[in-house]
Amino acid sequence: TPWNLYSNPEVIHYTLETLGAFIGPLFGVLIADFYLVRKQKIVVDDLFTMSKDSNYWYKGGYNPVAVAATLVGAILAMAPVLLGGVVWGMAGAAQYSWFIGCGVAFAIYYVLALNGPWRMSALRVPEGATLVEN
Repeated sequence: TPWNLYSNPEVIHYTLETLGAFIGPLFGVLIADFYLVRKQKIVVDDLFTMSKDSNYWYKGGYNPVAVAATLVGAILAMAPVLLGGVVWGMAGAAQYSWFIGCGVAFAIYYVLALNGPWRMSALRVPEGATLVEN
């Protein structure tokens, strides 16, 4: 039964380390995009539209740079979690899966968003749209 699993401290560690390995890369991509790529500027109206002309439509409605950075970050962050009992020294690194995923995804997203094949274009602010700058 599921509640009996949580009486084992190892299961709690695996759960938290796995959760961190997937949430860390998401955070890294969000921070890199907002602060470094988009320079703290958001076109609010484009957040709520499905138009292909939107700033946030990217390629087919998803951002391939963000997907690639998140996947690579999650895979590299999960490696210590999955190999902790097999490879010596990996068990200690598993405790830092959130930081590993966040840092890797942050770096990959930043480099690819500015220099990669799917380079981000400058924000276009349509007439009458709300631009928020922090």
